Amino acid sequence: MKKLILLPCISLIFALSCSKEANEILKIHSFFGDVTIQMQGSTRVPEIGQVLSHNDVIITGKGAIVDVVYRNAGVIRINENTKVKIESLVKEGTDNVVLNIDTGKTFAALAKLKKGDSFALKSKTVIAAVRGTSFRMVASEQGASVDVVTGKVMVKPVSNEKVVEDVEVVVEENQTVALDTKTVETIVQKIGEKKIEASAKDAQQKIVEEIKEKFKPVETPKETIKEIKQEVKNIPIVAVVHEEVKQEMRRVVDEDKEAEKRLEEEKLKKEKEKAEKAIQLKLEKERQAKMLAEKLEKERLAKEQEQREKSAREQKIKEDRVKNIPTL
Repeated sequence: MKKLILLPCISLIFALSCSKEANEILKIHSFFGDVTIQMQGSTRVPEIGQVLSHNDVIITGKGAIVDVVYRNAGVIRINENTKVKIESLVKEGTDNVVLNIDTGKTFAALAKLKKGDSFALKSKTVIAAVRGTSFRMVASEQGASVDVVTGKVMVKPVSNEKVVEDVEVVVEENQTVALDTKTVETIVQKIGEKKIEASAKDAQQKIVEEIKEKFKPVETPKETIKEIKQEVKNIPIVAVVHEEVKQEMRRVVDEDKEAEKRLEEEKLKKEKEKAEKAIQLKLEKERQAKMLAEKLEKERLAKEQEQREKSAREQKIKEDRVKNIPTL
């Protein structure tokens, strides 16, 4: 009888423990400005340390930011004018975190996740899944882009809230992939054609290539990289996160510092070259001025000499004339 009583108690404790663990996956670490959370039919201002639940919606106003920690495995920066919904937290006993970005910018830096766990940022047109990297998603009504800062991100199209599993692309460090709603519609249409043409291998391969061309990563513009790293600079190194996450954050910031250092060195080099060029130009002007002064002085002396010689000749002529006058 005691065993029968003990077993339900153990099950209840385990269930409560799992529930608590699931409920503490995402927490508010810090926030600034006009930030609200829609939860259970109400809208309220968040609190530091507040645990986020399934279907909660975070909304930031102009100039506002929110930093969220994912267990000890990651830091998520939700930027201004952004709306993010906690679409998923757990699935079959493992982390299955999906943050759905309706509009705005969100940056995530994560350590390598435990086996079975997953983390993704999702929008109207794309979903980006990672296991350990840092990247940013920018979403709008028209589409979304994924900018990878470090590591790799697996990206798939999204159509009508459903992930298109038939096609995926790996976006690597310093690469960007963007998808608008029209492109997603084209991809879905091409996938349908591919299935119809399944018997014709040549036609099928051609369709696959067409889909890849529509969904192709490109090099991230330098301005975008600079913008992302500037945003990352302001994210606090959270004490509770794994050391790997801290290193990831430092790596992004340190790379930016190195870039700034190189830019500063380049700037100093250009300023030095400019100063040296100015000195050379000044010296050249002084040399030319000196040459001109010497030339003018030489001409003046030559003119004076010529004038003296002329005066001497005229004086001699006068004297000769006086000598030739007859004496009375």
